[in-house]
Amino acid sequence: MLHISQAKLAEYADISVPHMLDIEYCKTWVSDKTLTNIAHALNMEAYELLSPEKIEKKAESKYIDITLQQTAELINSKKNQLRKKTGELMDDLIMEILRMHQEKNR
Repeated sequence: MLHISQAKLAEYADISVPHMLDIEYCKTWVSDKTLTNIAHALNMEAYELLSPEKIEKKAESKYIDITLQQTAELINSKKNQLRKKTGELMDDLIMEILRMHQEKNR
C-alpha cells in the first residue's frame, strides 16, 4: 500500500479531486491518458488497475518476498552457527582421537 490521499493521487495524476471521485465511483469514464497517469502515480501499469485480483496478488507477492528474505537471513544465520558448532565438534573429535592414540602408545 502506498498510503496516499485521494487528493495527492489526483495531483499526481494531473486531474481534479472531484474527477478522481467520479472515476472511483464509476460516474464518469476514464480516458487512457488519465488511467495511465493514475497507474503511474500508483507505481503500476494501467492494465493492473482494471484487474483487482492483480493488485491483491502484487501486494501478496511483496509480502512473500519479504518473508522469503527474512527466511533466507535466518537460514544464513543458523548456517553460520552450524559451521561454528561443527568446527568445535571436529576439534573435540580430533583431540579425543589424539588422546586415544597417545594412550595406546604408552
